[in-house]
Amino acid sequence: MKTKRTIHQVLAIAKTDFLGIARNRTAIFFTLLFPLFFLIIIGFTFGTQGAGETSRIRVGVVNLDREETIVNGTVSQNSTIGDAFVQALRNANFTVYEYMEYGDKETNGTAAYDISRRKIKIAVSIPANFTESLSFRYVDSSGRPIPTKAHLILYTDPSDPTGSLIAQQSILGFISGFISHYQEVVISQIPETFQKYVKVLVDPITVSTNEADVSGRRLRWIDYMVPGTLGLVLLWSGLNHASVAIANERTRGTFQRIVIAPVSPATVLAGKFLSCLAIVYLSSAIMLGSGILFFQVNLYWNLPAIVLSIFLGALSAIGIGLIISSLAKNVEAANAITVLISVPLQFFIGAFFPLSVMPRPAQIFGEALPFTKLVNAIQGIMTKNLPFEAVMPEIIYLTVSGLILFALGIIAYWSSLKRL
Repeated sequence: MKTKRTIHQVLAIAKTDFLGIARNRTAIFFTLLFPLFFLIIIGFTFGTQGAGETSRIRVGVVNLDREETIVNGTVSQNSTIGDAFVQALRNANFTVYEYMEYGDKETNGTAAYDISRRKIKIAVSIPANFTESLSFRYVDSSGRPIPTKAHLILYTDPSDPTGSLIAQQSILGFISGFISHYQEVVISQIPETFQKYVKVLVDPITVSTNEADVSGRRLRWIDYMVPGTLGLVLLWSGLNHASVAIANERTRGTFQRIVIAPVSPATVLAGKFLSCLAIVYLSSAIMLGSGILFFQVNLYWNLPAIVLSIFLGALSAIGIGLIISSLAKNVEAANAITVLISVPLQFFIGAFFPLSVMPRPAQIFGEALPFTKLVNAIQGIMTKNLPFEAVMPEIIYLTVSGLILFALGIIAYWSSLKRL
């Protein structure tokens, strides 16, 4: 009978706490909708973009090939290959802006001016002798061609290193393809008996790249990202809700009444835990459902493994949240501490940015986080269809870290009771 009454009390506290969150629009946004908002913004920005899509890269072209140049002592003006280069950029789906000169950041209408205002991400300067160089117009006194290379100059935006790197790599890939086409055209003009040998000389090594079959089906970037956002759910839903669980009651003055009520502190804690867990699972369901609705993600659904992984990750998040909630004097302080912790952590859990590109100390820190292990486990289960035993190291780590952090949260909770 006593056990039944305790269960009813736990459920009543959980229901009251959950409904309190549901009535608070600000809390609903930050615990449920903010991770979803983040996913939609990132997903529509990058997730729907195909691997070969370049239309979002704005390229400025300064085609000086149209200007006069001196070749062998005579004036030449031929922009055939320069014009072909610009047209090929458009055919490759780059967004191309043409300029008369590179200029400077103070002169409107120049490439440098638009780079400084971020209208374009990168500028390509084509030299005045581009066509003459590539058509072997330079000759010596005996009439033999003088090998003359054409020199392109790329100008990138140092204020946006990531965007500039993407633009630079895309343009370099395009130039490599343009060079290959140029080589084919030139080789076709020499005697046929020598063409095969020349082809080997200009391109002695070939490389092919294939995606490893890690999933059994072809996945897009967004398919990998959506499961990874569950780590973000724990940070923003589990940790955020748990961090104000006690602080909110303390601010409203109801914590003391709860403690002296005919319910044990353990019952109150159990009710708060169930409420936090319900928020985490609800937010996870919204996140995954939105991935299906908006991006038609193609995932595997091993529900027992997914539910267990989220539960173990929630133990860590709720444990940290309880520590914050027990130490904070009021809701404002709890929210400030939560933001201070959760915002930086989201960049170290591997949901959006791979740890492999970070400095070694950052990698070590990120790998130590239980939320990183959750992301690794969920991505392995949902994108690669790995069996449960394959993610067992992550599950064990989540279990141990979850129990430790949750135990520390309970200790902090009991300590807060003694201070009343």
